[in-house]
Amino acid sequence: MSKKNSSANAEQARYWTEDGGPNWVRDEAVYDLMLTPFNHVLLDALDPQPGERVLDVGCGFGSTSLAVSARGAEVHGVDISPPMIQRARERAAAAKASATFAIADAQEDPLGGPHDAVTSRFGVMFFADPVRAFRNFAGATRPEGRLAFVCWQPLESNPWMNAAPNVIRSLMDDPPPPPPPGAGPFAFGDTTFVDRVLAEAGWSQASIAPFETHARMGGNDGVAGAVNQALGNSAAKALLAMGDATVRERAAAILADEFESLSVDGVVSFPAAAWLVTARR
Repeated sequence: MSKKNSSANAEQARYWTEDGGPNWVRDEAVYDLMLTPFNHVLLDALDPQPGERVLDVGCGFGSTSLAVSARGAEVHGVDISPPMIQRARERAAAAKASATFAIADAQEDPLGGPHDAVTSRFGVMFFADPVRAFRNFAGATRPEGRLAFVCWQPLESNPWMNAAPNVIRSLMDDPPPPPPPGAGPFAFGDTTFVDRVLAEAGWSQASIAPFETHARMGGNDGVAGAVNQALGNSAAKALLAMGDATVRERAAAILADEFESLSVDGVVSFPAAAWLVTARR
């Protein structure tokens, strides 16, 4: 991992090494079920061809990398999280996929190349300096190379993320205000901001299109799984740490009732909205 991680993206590196990465690896099947619908639209936009070289930024435990590899492309996945890269390597070896992986801060570190295309499934919203990051992607991509990624629309369009924080705040005597916009899951919710980042980083012909679907929560564990997933997101955990010992139990009971009303044949799902972004080097 780059020494520059100690400054620019140090907090992200710490979180995805100590907390986020291990949790995602543990709940791999849950997140795969939740995010697979986005893979389909992303791969159609990317259109990877046999023999092409594709860079997967924020590759996590390798789901998108493996899907791109299945189309015949050679994939290099990078992520700041050592636990997730380890799991991606395990999955690629089991699948005999044409994919390599590296622990890297994609804002600062060399990314290899030249790549024919760059892709990401919800992995590009966390950089301290997004223009610098996308400029680094461009430097690792051949002229006229392609960019295709998905990022979340604003939080209000994704109620699955705020379900638990809203309930927890309602149980607190003096809840803190919601955090301001910034580096995080919804940092690219404003399309004007995304356009500016791409233009300043050297990408052209940008297109931003909405993609809306339903996100399955809790995997195959129904309401109980959805409650655990909702209470396990970083915003919910931060709020729970401020409350007394009873808050989690009370919040879980309220969420169970809410999610039961949304459950169909044991599956809990929420509206989920993303931007599908494409551009050219």
